[in-house]
Amino acid sequence: MGILLQDLRYGVRMLLKRPGFTLVAVLTLALGISANTAIFSVVNAVVLRPLPFAEPDRLVQVWETMPGNDKRWVAPGNFVDWQKQNQVFEEIAGYSSAAVNMTGEGLEPERLTGAAITANLFQTLGVAPLIGRSPVAEDLQQRDGRVVVLSHGLWQRRFGSDTNVAGRSLRLDEKSYTIIGVMPSGFSFPAKAEFWIPGSQGSAVPPSLAAQFPKSDLANERDIHIFAVVGRLRPNVTLSQAQAEMSTISQRLASTYPETNDGLGTNVIPLHQQVVGGVRPILFILLGAVALVLLIACTNVANLLLARATQRERELAIRLALGAGRFRLIRQMLTESLLLSLTGGIIGLLVAMWGVDLFVGLSPGDIPRLNEVGLDVRLLGFTLLVSLVTGIGFGLLPALQATRLDPQHALKEGGRSATEGRARRRTRNLLVVTEIALAQVLLIGAGLLIASFLRLQAVDPGFNPENLLTARLSLSKTKYTDSAKQIAFYNEVLGRLKAMPGVRSAALVMNLPLSGANMNRGFTVEGRPEPKPDENITVDYQVTSPDYFAAMEIPLVRGRAFTDQDKEGQPRVAIINEVMARKYFPGEDPVGKRILIGDAEKEDSWLTVVGIAGNVRHASTSEPAFPGLYTPYTQDRESWPRMAIVLRTNADPAALSSAVRKEILAIDPQQPVSNIQPMTQLMSESITRPRFITLLLGVLASIALALAVVGIYGLMSYGVIERTHEIGIRMALGAQRGDVLKMVVGHGLKLILAGLLIGVVGAFALTRLMTSLLFDVSAVDPLTFVVVSALLTLAALAACYIPARRATRVDPMVALRYE
Repeated sequence: MGILLQDLRYGVRMLLKRPGFTLVAVLTLALGISANTAIFSVVNAVVLRPLPFAEPDRLVQVWETMPGNDKRWVAPGNFVDWQKQNQVFEEIAGYSSAAVNMTGEGLEPERLTGAAITANLFQTLGVAPLIGRSPVAEDLQQRDGRVVVLSHGLWQRRFGSDTNVAGRSLRLDEKSYTIIGVMPSGFSFPAKAEFWIPGSQGSAVPPSLAAQFPKSDLANERDIHIFAVVGRLRPNVTLSQAQAEMSTISQRLASTYPETNDGLGTNVIPLHQQVVGGVRPILFILLGAVALVLLIACTNVANLLLARATQRERELAIRLALGAGRFRLIRQMLTESLLLSLTGGIIGLLVAMWGVDLFVGLSPGDIPRLNEVGLDVRLLGFTLLVSLVTGIGFGLLPALQATRLDPQHALKEGGRSATEGRARRRTRNLLVVTEIALAQVLLIGAGLLIASFLRLQAVDPGFNPENLLTARLSLSKTKYTDSAKQIAFYNEVLGRLKAMPGVRSAALVMNLPLSGANMNRGFTVEGRPEPKPDENITVDYQVTSPDYFAAMEIPLVRGRAFTDQDKEGQPRVAIINEVMARKYFPGEDPVGKRILIGDAEKEDSWLTVVGIAGNVRHASTSEPAFPGLYTPYTQDRESWPRMAIVLRTNADPAALSSAVRKEILAIDPQQPVSNIQPMTQLMSESITRPRFITLLLGVLASIALALAVVGIYGLMSYGVIERTHEIGIRMALGAQRGDVLKMVVGHGLKLILAGLLIGVVGAFALTRLMTSLLFDVSAVDPLTFVVVSALLTLAALAACYIPARRATRVDPMVALRYE
């Protein structure tokens, strides 16, 4: 212990003796360690930390499957049979998303997103309410089961954290619900749920959806697949055992109910994988990127230590001559390296806490569990481990090099051997080549993402998003019980919005473009045989108002748009998009053709195609347009309470947000208007994740480039200083400044080209891991590789040129006296 303390005190004195060197080394290491710590804190919270449920390793998600779809929603009847027949689950529960209008409480109406659940969901997850109780089966026999559990956030926002909230009433979709509990802070399952209500008939079917099946016994309904299932495995039951039993049950049900269950199977996966599986590859790619940044930082500091070791040769030689062993000197130098890395680690941890807040603030909203990011023992351990490994990693090689000397030669004037000088120069050259190679890998990865993002932004969505305001309406099925009442409401909304100052046109559509929402419906073309069950002939079904195509500026390629004459009682009409026309009407004109959607015996199930519209990307800009069909809402015989508003304005659309809300509330004071935003903002949100990843990797690549340029500049500067005597001799013997410039830059160019070659090979292998993140760009895109290599070469040559220029100004007379 005494020797260790002695090494520490001596190390501190040596580092304080060179404050400039110490500051640069510590800040360089802090930069690399902070980036690693920040990203690891996110990986730790999202991927590594267990789910915040009791014994989370026993929780699984259970899906139905069919050919081509391994994660299909579950039918209520099949779920009931799973409950009865399985022997592997301690509990098995269902849930589905449910959106409702919350009114009352003296506040403005609000649209909420929550979940309809089976009564045992919280018991299955092993989570108890903070206040009150969970739903029980008996709730369904009382007041039609109208009880609700609130999220912690909703409880705070609407009830002011009232601890006596249990027993109070809440109006959801014009019905009174009794509040029975409040969940703990941070609980959100499924993601972003703000309330939980028991589903109809003990299922996980939302009451609003169940109302469409008034005569159905949901416990035996197998034609609708509408909710998800989570199960808790019995102790000592493995995932493979659960999968085998559920597959057996599926085969049994397929034999018993061939009309509905033929071809259906099950897929049992860990719940943790279900929750975080989509973001796991992205986070690990980012973690790999920051690891490369740390490696570059380490090579920089190692080069600094090698240069400093040259200046300490006489000190080390004296200590060796006085009897110190080589191991003793190596230990002393490693102690100094560890002091640097631990100091950098402490600063890096502080910077990382700020970096995490920045990461969370910039990140897209679809990364799960970000609310759990924070300081814990695992994060502190990671930072300590990274600091220790870093200290040893960048300190060991310089220590070995510096202590490999002959004291007698080193103590003589000019006694450093040529062999030792060449070995040390080779090491420094190798470190710079490594820096350039690592920076090349990161820069190519960032370049691919930038190219991908630029192409994503350049995609034509099929409409003009400028000066377009959007909003969402969701009518209560209790208040607007049929399509006639809904149509009357929508007609009045359009009339008021069109009369607003600054509005050029107004329209309605069931699902906005780029929203990711769609409705796939099967269809048959008149005169053609009915499609077979496995043919999957479907169309994205959209309900609109007549002015929708004009408001969105969607071009009509052929035929006509909808008019006010296309209303109830008139023959039903439809407009299809170009994708549908090419796919299902190749070589023929679809205008005038009739399409069947629904019951062939009903005349209003037939739609006549009156026009062909341009393609619109409804899912996202990265996905191609699907076959689509539009029909007027005034002719649709089904009831669609969910519609979106689109307003084409003369100026800034956001300025009309409050006026739109006011007009809707004037029609119905209890009708919430949600998601009011310009279409440009909606488009921006649709590419939030690729923008975020591109930005983050771009920043890391820029840091890597800066470190690499600094590294090669430092090497060339030190090389010029070390070779000043040689340069003076060359110039005294007649060498011109151009010759010296060529010599120095040529040496740097060789290192650059070696690093680029290794970096290209590494990038060729590693960028294939990014394929899922790229849009319309190959992971080995030649243009990106060439452009990045050229930019890195220019930056590195600039770093070489400055020391080379300084070398040409050496005075031979001064240089010949230089030592």
